[in-house]
Amino acid sequence: MAFSVNNATLHAVAHLKAPSNYASGEEVRFANSVQSLITGYYRWHWAASAATDIAVALNDQDKTMAAGAQDTVLAIAQAHLLEGSTPQPELLVQSDSPLPVTTTTGQPYAISIISPTVLRLFPAADATYTLKWRKYARPVIFTVNTNNWQIPEAFTDVAKAGMLWQFARYADDDRAPAFEKSFFELLANHKRAEQLTTGRSRG
Repeated sequence: MAFSVNNATLHAVAHLKAPSNYASGEEVRFANSVQSLITGYYRWHWAASAATDIAVALNDQDKTMAAGAQDTVLAIAQAHLLEGSTPQPELLVQSDSPLPVTTTTGQPYAISIISPTVLRLFPAADATYTLKWRKYARPVIFTVNTNNWQIPEAFTDVAKAGMLWQFARYADDDRAPAFEKSFFELLANHKRAEQLTTGRSRG
């Protein structure tokens, strides 16, 4: 079921018992803030998707992403090389700092993002490969209140809580800190549930 910015706005306004046109024009800004917080809180499985394959030639190290991926990549989720049709071991994703430039060649074993448009392999390629990779997507920027949230249906409670917090803060409502706390507690609960169901945590 599609869940729009306006749906979350109506929930927040009704909860606060505010006029129907309260903070009119601010809801898109609030929603972008909330969606950014949700997406940035954890690398959710639902934010991962396949990215466009990249051809790697002999001696290649820095590779430009396909145009369609350049504005959508938040981080690398997974990556591996194909040599011909043979899959090679999964690449180590280096996210803390860019990999160094090198003239040494070998079968690449690591990958990082070095700019919004360029990936770097390490070491430089010793053969021709195809880079297969998956990305964590950047959140879509809302432009109108009819835009839909880029979240699973199970996360609509988080979006509602976030919008309620944003509207309350805008109104200088004394309840805003409690609403903020509820928002982040919901995010933490969803994170724990995802870690359990995807096998990354046992408890």
